[in-house]
Amino acid sequence: MDSADTTKIKERIIDILDKLFSDVGIDKNMLEFVDLIDDLGMDSIFFVSLMIELETEFGIRIPDEWMMLNKFQNFYLISNVVETLLNEKAMRVIS
Repeated sequence: MDSADTTKIKERIIDILDKLFSDVGIDKNMLEFVDLIDDLGMDSIFFVSLMIELETEFGIRIPDEWMMLNKFQNFYLISNVVETLLNEKAMRVIS
């Protein structure tokens, strides 16, 4: 995955977070740096919404064993999960 792909993924994740946490009133540019649980109060309802949005936006399937709040606590963890799953998806297509 090249830097252009990574940048596009980042923008798409930030857009999802901005949409989900629009009521919190946090600046979109800060979403990359906040703790979604401690700073924004992400609960199980927001978490399920986040999973659905990520799977839909990126055409991925998040394994059940990965669906834990602490694995999606901040932008960097989310980005890592999305990039990992996209890379796995690309490898299956190549094989």
